[in-house]
Order: sequence, then C-alpha cells, then structure tokens
Amino acid sequence: MWAGSTRTATITLVDPFLLSSVAATVIGGTSIFGGRGGYGGTIIGALILTVLSTSILVLLDVPNAMRTVLFGAIVLAVAAAYTRITEE
Repeated sequence: MWAGSTRTATITLVDPFLLSSVAATVIGGTSIFGGRGGYGGTIIGALILTVLSTSILVLLDVPNAMRTVLFGAIVLAVAAAYTRITEE
C-alpha cells in the first residue's frame, strides 16, 4: 500500500515503520515466537502505541532515536514476560 501511494518501490521504503509495527503487534498480545495472536489485540496495541507516540512522547519532546529505543525495550520486555509466563 505504501509503495502504491508514494509511487516508489524500494527495499528500505518502510524501514522506519518496522519496529513500531512489531511493537504494536507484541503489545497486542501476539507472540513473536509464533502460534498465538489475533487482529483485535494487534489493533489495541497499535492504538496504545499511537497514543504513546503522538501525545505523551510529543509532549515530552522525545527525539526519534529515543522513541526507537523505547519501542525496542517494549518488545524485549514483553517477550521476556511471555517467556517467563510460558515456562511455568
């Protein structure tokens, strides 16, 4: 869709959106290890990240590099929690 709307197709076209889309999916409850997940949770995760990105982080004037670090930390924290929950 993005390539069609910009009328340009390159390999790195959507790289800035990759981590945030994975973070939204993981926040929504989809396992990055496979097997579990759904549309509803992913939509809720996307809404949570949108609120976090557009209101809280903008008000605090957080640079884009720090947002990337924050999204990566969220993915790691949720993956660690999922691993800890499924081991028991």
